[in-house]
Amino acid sequence: MTSFSTSAQCSTSDSACRISPGQINQVRPKLPLLKILHAAGAQGEMFTVKEVMHYLGQYIMVKQLYDQQEQHMVYCGGDLLGELLGRQSFSVKDPSPLYDMLRKNLVTLATATTEMGHLFCRISHALELAGCILVILFNVFLYPLYFW
Repeated sequence: MTSFSTSAQCSTSDSACRISPGQINQVRPKLPLLKILHAAGAQGEMFTVKEVMHYLGQYIMVKQLYDQQEQHMVYCGGDLLGELLGRQSFSVKDPSPLYDMLRKNLVTLATATTEMGHLFCRISHALELAGCILVILFNVFLYPLYFW
């Protein structure tokens, strides 16, 4: 008796339902960070991370928070940026304080849509599984009847 392989039809992959960092392209800054971005010329409330970084750089340049001699040093004590960072200064050679601040002050749109996405993925996987069961049932029970 000949049987069909069901592996091709029944391969489910979770990777189809994962959200990669590249897919998360819009962020919403919390109010203190949004004020900084607006002071640097940004408009609106939604940005890409690249835009946020651009406007932060603009803010530092416009407010002249960087050291003229050592331009990698940013002195932000007494400024809203310093309050957000919880620091008086930082070096762009070690941007980890900046990244920590961004993690706390940026909300990704994926957060709101992830739950809905997971629901659709579960439904998709359930339908895929149901399709696999039908293929198996066909192969086991109905396919042999065609040869009788």
